[in-house]
Amino acid sequence: MSDARQFLRQLHEEVRNHPAIRANSFLEMVAVRPFSKQAWLAFGQQLYPHVHFFIPYMEAMLLSTFDMNAKLIVAEILLDEYGEDAGGKSHPELFRRFVQACGGAEGDASLMRTPLDPATVSLVETHMQICQDEPFLVSIGAIGEAHEYAIAHLFPPLVKGMQIAGFTPAEIEFFSLHVDHDVEHSAMLEDAMAKLATSEADFEQIRRGTMASLDCRKALWDAMQRRMISIDTNEPPPPAATPLVEITKRYRNVPSTFWPA
Repeated sequence: MSDARQFLRQLHEEVRNHPAIRANSFLEMVAVRPFSKQAWLAFGQQLYPHVHFFIPYMEAMLLSTFDMNAKLIVAEILLDEYGEDAGGKSHPELFRRFVQACGGAEGDASLMRTPLDPATVSLVETHMQICQDEPFLVSIGAIGEAHEYAIAHLFPPLVKGMQIAGFTPAEIEFFSLHVDHDVEHSAMLEDAMAKLATSEADFEQIRRGTMASLDCRKALWDAMQRRMISIDTNEPPPPAATPLVEITKRYRNVPSTFWPA
């Protein structure tokens, strides 16, 4: 286990230095630039599919391991996704509160049918493939390291930008909640990794999932930067195509409507 802990410490450093986080032009810009709420709506429309699918990602992980300790940890985190840590409001519901603050009921209704940037589609499809089809250690790298650990570095610049744009704490609770709670979630998933990963091959699986996820995140940030700037400068937005409602039809157990309240 000591070797696993050493590996995880090294992986943390690699995550922090990944271009999705370190010196990332989108995160640096969004923390200081006063984007309009219309631009933030476009951000929400492109990120919501990942939020919509995050519960299915983790539910798929439950089926990809027979280790009961790992299942228990994933299940405990899923309870928070379902709303246990937010007064019964699921995380997709909290995200929709942010979108409603950007564009009202019309903006909220647009989430399922807005044409999506290729980077958004790739993010969702890559994570579904990892969590459904890859070994558990690959998926726990993508979810544990590239999300639960990385969020503490990814979301604070977003929160700053949202505060500059005039959003209230309640409207951005989805983001602030994850900054606070994902530290705990990360530690829980690291305990599972430390117990399950016993060889260099195991370490490489974790790293592979982590890097695949972060590479998708970097592509998404690049797309977000282009899209938000284009909206606030009245330029044509980048091309987009398939809406979320169509992507959901490719997968079992993913609703083609909003998650029920």
